[in-house]
Amino acid sequence: IAFMESLDLHGKSYEEASIEVNIFIENNIDSMPIQIVTGNSNQMKKIVYKVLKKHNLKCYPKSDYNLGCLVINYI
Repeated sequence: IAFMESLDLHGKSYEEASIEVNIFIENNIDSMPIQIVTGNSNQMKKIVYKVLKKHNLKCYPKSDYNLGCLVINYI
């Protein structure tokens, strides 16, 4: 895939991140796959996982050397 819609969570509070991830997924549900940049924060990843579960979506790291970028897709 040459281009994916992307959300970068750097600099966001956990509360902001949760809201923005929800909105981003709802706005791009027909554009899968999409990506969310969490950085190396395990707490940010947990926030993303919680929202993905609600939307019945899955994710995986973009690559072995970029674990802070999650690619989101349907299960």
